[in-house]
Amino acid sequence: MNKEIKKQKTILICQNDKIKDSELRNIFKNFDSKLIYCSLAQDAVDICIKSIIDLLIVDLSLPDKDGMYVIETLRSFNNVLPIIVTSSRSDIESKIMAFEAGASDFLVKPYNNLELLIRAKNQIRRNAIEENHLFVNGKLMIDFDAKKIFANGVEVHFTNFEYKIVVLLANNLNKTLTHEYIINHVWGYKDQDQNGLRVFMAGIRKKLSRYFNTTGLLTTYVGVGYRMNTID
Repeated sequence: MNKEIKKQKTILICQNDKIKDSELRNIFKNFDSKLIYCSLAQDAVDICIKSIIDLLIVDLSLPDKDGMYVIETLRSFNNVLPIIVTSSRSDIESKIMAFEAGASDFLVKPYNNLELLIRAKNQIRRNAIEENHLFVNGKLMIDFDAKKIFANGVEVHFTNFEYKIVVLLANNLNKTLTHEYIINHVWGYKDQDQNGLRVFMAGIRKKLSRYFNTTGLLTTYVGVGYRMNTID
């Protein structure tokens, strides 16, 4: 199950330290990754909504808002993204608050850049491994490794985009995902609209309902987005 990560990963680094940015660019150069930098908390949130990010490295001390805002906001709709916190705050209270908010790891400054690289690799690898399992929610089952979806034990043939939508909702179970978030993670920024997404959701519901009662599985929040709920 422990597979090598071959696809280039996108890492977002949010901190207000140009010297450190340069150091990280150098330490990550041999790691197959694309680095995105920003210094504002709100920018980090916006980038994570509009782009597919595989790892977020965020400082708690940012010019506009505390880094905790970034963690709490992202966790309100995404419980999958690995988040590594870096901070000069070494007190246990700050660490507890960060982890309770949803941080995946915490590094106290000054830290060794190689240690950050190793932790980043571990977070990305762990996240990839966790995706290679069977997701079961009532009579819905997803085999992530085989990229197949089953309803009441029968394989349902979804289009590529339908599959991506179902997987995205499943990976964010009981979280409401905005139209923009789903569109950007499935098609890419501005490559689809809400009406198109509505058509795909209707198709998904129709296909699943052929095999079991889907009442309560998918919730539509008009003007907001969609949510997959836990069902028996």
